[in-house]
Amino acid sequence: MPEGDSVAGHAQRLRPILEGSRIESVGGTSPSVRVHSARILDAVVDGVRTVGKHLIIDLSTGYSIRVHLGMTGRWTITAVSASPVHGSARLVLGTESHRAACFSAPTVEVDRTAAVDAEVARLGPDLLGDFDVDEFLRRARLREGELNVAQLLLDQEVVAGIGNVYKSELLFLEGIHPETPAASLGDDTLRAIAERARRLMAVNVGKRRVTTGMRGPRREHWVYGRDGRPCRRCGAAIESRGGADRVTYWCPGCQAL
Repeated sequence: MPEGDSVAGHAQRLRPILEGSRIESVGGTSPSVRVHSARILDAVVDGVRTVGKHLIIDLSTGYSIRVHLGMTGRWTITAVSASPVHGSARLVLGTESHRAACFSAPTVEVDRTAAVDAEVARLGPDLLGDFDVDEFLRRARLREGELNVAQLLLDQEVVAGIGNVYKSELLFLEGIHPETPAASLGDDTLRAIAERARRLMAVNVGKRRVTTGMRGPRREHWVYGRDGRPCRRCGAAIESRGGADRVTYWCPGCQAL
C-alpha cells in the first residue's frame, strides 16, 4: 500500500533516469496527459520530488506532472529496448535510455507548476520533508474536535504521508487505541507519534516496509494485516475495523480504550 515512504522510494528510482533527461516519448490513458502531451514531449525533467503521498515531476516547460498512487498504483522502469509498455498504463515517459510507466494510479494530472504547488500547499507538514511539528500541532488542534486519533493521522491536511499501515502500527507502538478522541491527547503525545512516524518512514524508504525490526514473511508488522492472530507482545487476538480503504488494526490488550 503506497504511503509516504514508498512514494519517496519511487522518486529515488525515478531520479537517476529522469532528472536532466529529455522526454522523447509520452503516452498513457490519463486524459490530462493526452491533453498536455505537447507540454511534456521534448521537455527536460528539472526534478522529481514528493510531498506526502504525491510524486511530482517538474518539467522545463513550466508544467509539472502530479501522481497519487492511491491504494494500488505502481511504477515500473524498463530499458527502451524492452518490450513496449502495456496499453493500460496511466502515464508512460520515455527518455533516450529508459521508459518509466505508472499503472493503476487514480490521479495523474498535468498542470502549470504553480498550480500544482498550490494544490499540494493545502497538505499538512510532510513527514519526510522539512517537517514543522508546530504546524502539525496547529492543524491537529483545528480538527481534533471532529476526529478520533486514527482519523486524524489519515487526514493529509493535518500531516502528509501516513496511510493505513503506519496509522495502525504507530498507534500500537504508542499504546493508543485508534478510537481515542484526538482532543484527549496532549501535545507531547502527538509529538511522539509524529517523531516515531518520521523515524520509521525514513528507514523504510526504498525498502520493504518493516515496523517490528524483524524481516521475513509475517514478521514485518505488529498489528497490520494480523486480524485474529495473537499479539506479539501480550498474546491477545488482534482486532480490526473498517473497509479496505480505511481498515484499522489494534491489540485490545496493549491498546485499551
